Amino acid sequence: MIYYWYTILKILLFRNFQSEVQYNETISRSFRVGVFDCDGLRVMTASKYPVYMDFIRWELIARSKLFKAIVKRGLAPTLGSQKLIYRKPLKIWTKFNLTLESAGSDDKWVYHIHNFEQDHEIKAIGITRSLIWKRDIPTALSDILKEVGAKETKKPPQWVLDLFKSDKDIIQKANS
Repeated sequence: MIYYWYTILKILLFRNFQSEVQYNETISRSFRVGVFDCDGLRVMTASKYPVYMDFIRWELIARSKLFKAIVKRGLAPTLGSQKLIYRKPLKIWTKFNLTLESAGSDDKWVYHIHNFEQDHEIKAIGITRSLIWKRDIPTALSDILKEVGAKETKKPPQWVLDLFKSDKDIIQKANS
């Protein structure tokens, strides 16, 4: 957890020295698989992929106008759901690129696609949907997007929407 917060603080600090990006821009960052990222077989454990996905989403927020819009209103960006597809392992000490691409948004959710690439090959893909909260109530996403300069929102592709279609039903069944 210390490494996680160290990295988030580093992202927030270095945002002042990096160029601004658009809220829906595709961004990439290189990482190296560290010893604490790995399981006993010397490959990155499944629990670390979402951590790196968090880092790149934080970087997008920090480097875009979203940061000021969110902080000014006292909002909290929150991950609603994520799906991961693992193809091939990332081995200890190897570098990989993580690319974050906007898949679009609707009235409530923002969708992103995260590609873990190494040697020009996709090793894993993560798809997320997130929203912005204030006091446990989802905030009107359209107001925030207008503030950051969105003229028109991109609708997510149907395959992305289908991935999250049954999430609400699964939670309701688990609660009953």
